[in-house]
Amino acid sequence: MNPAQMPPRIVEALIRREKLAMVGRLLKGVVHNISGAVQMVRLPLDLLELKLASVTTSQVADKLTAAQQGLNRLTDEVSMLSAKAAIQAQPTPDPVDLCALLRDQLRFWRADPYFKHQVKLTLDLSDNLPFLRVDPSDLALAFNALVANAVEALNAAQRGQLSARAWRLDGELLVEVVDDGPGPSPTMAAGLFEPFNTDKGWPHDGLGLFLARQALAPWRGDVRWSAQRPNAFLLVLPLAKA
Repeated sequence: MNPAQMPPRIVEALIRREKLAMVGRLLKGVVHNISGAVQMVRLPLDLLELKLASVTTSQVADKLTAAQQGLNRLTDEVSMLSAKAAIQAQPTPDPVDLCALLRDQLRFWRADPYFKHQVKLTLDLSDNLPFLRVDPSDLALAFNALVANAVEALNAAQRGQLSARAWRLDGELLVEVVDDGPGPSPTMAAGLFEPFNTDKGWPHDGLGLFLARQALAPWRGDVRWSAQRPNAFLLVLPLAKA
């Protein structure tokens, strides 16, 4: 299907659906971490309750310290959820710190068990890039689509190298996501940004790259790919003119 033939209202509905689906995918790892943090709190408190009558003051302190560590982990995970909710609910775009947003999204990916244990991540994110005027949820959707695409390729190829880089070139900010997988097949490459283009089977619907490009279109952004570097994808984000 030619993307230009899809009615704009359908594209907008698909983008909203994809944002919710991506949040659900990323929250699975966060929920896993929250469960672990709750256990970190519960276990020492349960032991303390059982032995409170016979333990020494130092032993009580040790148990409370362990519980405090669990609470700190739980607080960190809840803060991540709050940040994600703020991105999704923002009604009008404020200037966005690109690298801060990318780091926040990658924190969610690090909660994913496969990403956490199998993917070696290399980051090259400058702290001196100008802010962007863009809806952060659109930018997050596009970036997460590229990361998800890379992680799925790594999983299929049983490899684990992933890098993300952001830099400025003239009047644009560029974000490159590269994995050490084989890249798309020739059949996939022929219609890479067309909707429903996939060779992965269920539950993949072939909308990720298409919607990534569509989400950035209102902000004059783009997602690019070249056969010369088949395992690299590039987000192109124009800076507002002064």
